[in-house]
Parts: sequence; structure tokens; C-alpha cells
Amino acid sequence: MSNLPNENSPSKANPFSSPLLVNRLLTEGSGKETRHFEFCLKDSGMEYLPGDSLGVLPTNCSEVVADLLNAVGLTGEELVEAGDRSMSLSDALSGYFACTVLSKMQIKKFNQIAQSDQLGELLEVANKEALMEFMWGRELIDLFLEFPQSGMDPETFISCLRPMAPRLYSIASSLSAHPDEVHLTVAVVRYEGNGRKRKGVCSSYLAERVGESIPCYLHPNKNFKLPEDGNLPIIMVGPGTGIAPFRAFIEERKINGASGRNWLFFGDRSQSTDYLYGEELDAYKRDGVLNELDLAWSRDQEEKIYVQNKMMKKKAELWSWLQDGAIFYVCGDAHRMAKDVDQALKRIVAEEGSMSEEDALAWVKGMQRERRYLKDVY
Repeated sequence: MSNLPNENSPSKANPFSSPLLVNRLLTEGSGKETRHFEFCLKDSGMEYLPGDSLGVLPTNCSEVVADLLNAVGLTGEELVEAGDRSMSLSDALSGYFACTVLSKMQIKKFNQIAQSDQLGELLEVANKEALMEFMWGRELIDLFLEFPQSGMDPETFISCLRPMAPRLYSIASSLSAHPDEVHLTVAVVRYEGNGRKRKGVCSSYLAERVGESIPCYLHPNKNFKLPEDGNLPIIMVGPGTGIAPFRAFIEERKINGASGRNWLFFGDRSQSTDYLYGEELDAYKRDGVLNELDLAWSRDQEEKIYVQNKMMKKKAELWSWLQDGAIFYVCGDAHRMAKDVDQALKRIVAEEGSMSEEDALAWVKGMQRERRYLKDVY
């Protein structure tokens, strides 16, 4: 199967309207909201491989749009140009422009109008950290609430906005196992910042505002794929929603009868509320599809346990798998988890391979060059 798009394939500019089949909460009783979504691809011509992503084009929440218009002092009925079309400002804010994200460039554009000394000082190169602190927990609306601008015309207003960007989600299904379907595993973002309730644009769109279908397209990822040789062992590290592509990997390996061994490290807060796809994973372990399944729960005991801690406990076996040619995959948070896993991997190589720190680093870099150490991090 080829997953290379042709000129008629759905794209960001010409998405496919995919019917919503399932919207299911995976984390009953948890402080986190993670959902499983299933969409229909029938008649789309879209084909994907495990490791690919789905691009979703969300719309903004109507309350977010109304609050922003109110803060700016516009009705939403004003006509504006969005892309190559004329539409009401309200419609443009709903689907064409990003209404929440706040960037340095937007603050700079806004301050060309507001001429605020406070913002001007924050924008100075020397005050980079203070600017980051100011932006934390704030959205576009906060600029207009904290630095009110009267009489702003709609064209000036939209000059401060960025186009709505699609969101890419790692696909959580194998097309071989689920013909004409694509599945996603999404953490729904909700928090309070600067005294206002906030929510992720696309995650809350999927959780709350999807009608009968979503506009979407496929985004191939040639750098995060199963080995062509089904005899090779694979080691997958995917805590939280990082489980998504590995659910697809396991389904694909099972349906293709791949003989290579499979090892999954998964972790989250609590086994009772955050064990994403727990029943499936336990069944795979019982059936021998998963040869090894290591679970790390950060809040089920006094000492926090993470996937990298589980790796260290199994370091001798993990090193043996690597010596047997295993491909090592990591998916999830780039800022902390992926770095901690990387450090653990280098330590395991040094300790079990009896190498110096420098030689272990070179060995791991060799794995990356040979495409045996692959990451899908965000």
C-alpha cells in the first residue's frame, strides 16, 4: 500500500469531510480528559500507514469569538477579506483566523497601535524571559482587555491575527485492522489562565463542537515507520497520548503476522483512571502479541514512577533486545519525557555495554543514523 498523496488527495486546502463515528472518554474519573475518536474515510481515497498523522482543521468556539469581538468593540457583522473571499468578521473568526494563541509578533503588531510603554519594554531583546512570563496563561483577548483600544476598525484588527493552523495528530489505528477508518487519541486541553477559563482550540473542537463530520487530510511521516522486516524486534515508549501510533503499530504487526517481538513502555497518572486502551493492551500481552508490557504510574504510590524508571529496571533485557537489532521508538512530550528517556537510553548503553559516556553517546547516535532510534515528539 502506498500512502503518498496524489494531486486529487484531500489536503489542507481541500480537506475531506470525514463522518464522526465514535467520541469516547478514555479517562473516567481522572483529572485528565483523554478521548478516543473514530472517523470514516469511505470514498475519501485516503490511505495511511502506521506512524502517519491526521491533519484536522478546527473551528473556534462561538463563546471565544463573541468574547473577543466584545473586547475589541466590533459586532462581527463587518465584512472582511479572509484569504481570497469576502465574509463576515464573525465567520472569519470562527473558521479562518486563530483567536486564542498569543505570539511575540502579535504583541509587536498590537503595540504598533496601542503604543504601550509596558509592552514596548517587554518586547526589548533583553526582556525575553519577562515576555515569556507575560505570555504564559494569556491569550489574544487579554491584550484588548488589559490595553483597551477604542474605535479599532476590522481591517486593523485582523492584521493582528494569524490564519488558523491545522492540528496534526498521530494516528492511533491500522488501516489493515480498521478498513475505511482512522482513529485518534486526544488529550483535551482545559485550564485557567490569568483569571479566565481556557481550552485547546482543536482538542475542545473534537470533544465538543464536531457536528456530523470533521474536515481533515493525511500527513505522511516517513521518519516514523515500522521496519519492513517483520522479524525485527521493536521497543515502543509512549506514555499518555504517546500511545497512539503504538496502538497502530501493534494492530499492524498482529494482522500481518509479523514474528518480531514487541515491547511497550506505557505510563500515566493512575492505572485505575488513565490506563489508555488498557483492556486491549492486557489482551495483547495475554495473547503474546506484546512480549513485554511495562507500566509506569506516577501517582499510584508515594514515589513517582515514569517510563524511564521502568527502562532502567529492565536495562539488561533492554540492552539484549538492542543487541538483537531492536528498533527503539519514542512518542509524546518533547520537553521532558523524550529527554528523560534519551538520558536513560544512553545510561543503559553505557552501563550494559561497558562503555564510557562518550562511547555510549556515539553508539546511540549510530542508532539514529541507522534509523533504529526514531522519535515522534511534540
